[in-house]
Amino acid sequence: MARRMQRFFKTLTHEQRADPRTVAIAYGQHLWSQWRTGIADEKRLSRSRFYVGLALENSSIGEVTKRSALVADTLLLSHGCSGIYTELGRISDGNFRGDMANAACAYAGGMAMPPYPGQEGPVDEFYGMHCPDLDLLGRWVLDCEPLLRAGLAWYLPGYSSRKTASSESGATPDENPQAIRSIDLLIRDGRAVDASGVHPVKSKIVRPVLEIDLPFLENVDLKNFSRITVEEFQSYVGFRDFLRMSFLGMDDALNAVQSERELVRIGLDIADQVRATRAEMAKVNRKRAVAVTGAAVGSATAVLTAVYGPALAAVVTAVGAAGGWLPALQAMAENSKLSIREDKWYYVWMLSKESTSP
Repeated sequence: MARRMQRFFKTLTHEQRADPRTVAIAYGQHLWSQWRTGIADEKRLSRSRFYVGLALENSSIGEVTKRSALVADTLLLSHGCSGIYTELGRISDGNFRGDMANAACAYAGGMAMPPYPGQEGPVDEFYGMHCPDLDLLGRWVLDCEPLLRAGLAWYLPGYSSRKTASSESGATPDENPQAIRSIDLLIRDGRAVDASGVHPVKSKIVRPVLEIDLPFLENVDLKNFSRITVEEFQSYVGFRDFLRMSFLGMDDALNAVQSERELVRIGLDIADQVRATRAEMAKVNRKRAVAVTGAAVGSATAVLTAVYGPALAAVVTAVGAAGGWLPALQAMAENSKLSIREDKWYYVWMLSKESTSP
């Protein structure tokens, strides 16, 4: 993903950079073109580990990016099919259908833009993306350029396609192939960051592991945040490596006889590493190049939650990743007789909406 983002930014002209809306459109066009060259290839996707943003609101995209930087290897954000459809271009190659042509929107429940049904003959096919605010997305892309170039974050547009008859005869619609969706990547990797601010309730399918204040840089704009994060915080890399190993141990602990004791131990180890990272951030913050930005080390309360995989997959697919999944999951825990038969657990960092001073 980092190489694709680097290629994208190399193509942006100074004129395009001056208009965030133009940047967002160019970004959508670039990612669409990349479906031919492997974004939808499972072998290529398996090289990256994605944290999927849940309950993402349009106005929160920047804050979620900041608060997730410590815990997310590569943060994947998407608005799915929410927002206005903006046409991006024409699909001129009729054999393009195997990848993204006619694809349903990025989120479950979305439908492709409707063709003319019950007709035969040639058609013109167009594709576009859904976004609540193209200006905001374009500014996010520009401000997060260092993060995107480093492969630490990216945005997956919600694509749709439509057909129009290019002659009087029209065309018969094709079946919609499956598209890569942010939900698909969540189900594959089992890791997410939730920004709803809802506190999880413990049940047999929801297991809070620890509650902690995650450090992040505040009082700094997203552009400076992205630059400082990429240039200064090598400690982030070490913490993420530690977190991966912790999750492997947590898989065993959740199914162990002494599961509660093991989870407490793992939670304490993670807390120690977070404190060490906070100390490193404080040192970096005293550097002159960082201090002049006005950055300060703040905290966001977070709950690391283990969620039973089959239950979360079913709920998120049903309600979509944009919101409402946690209440639905808790209702399932209260009303369902679901038995825990598999050992697949997902890990969700649940962030509060408020930050606190250190």
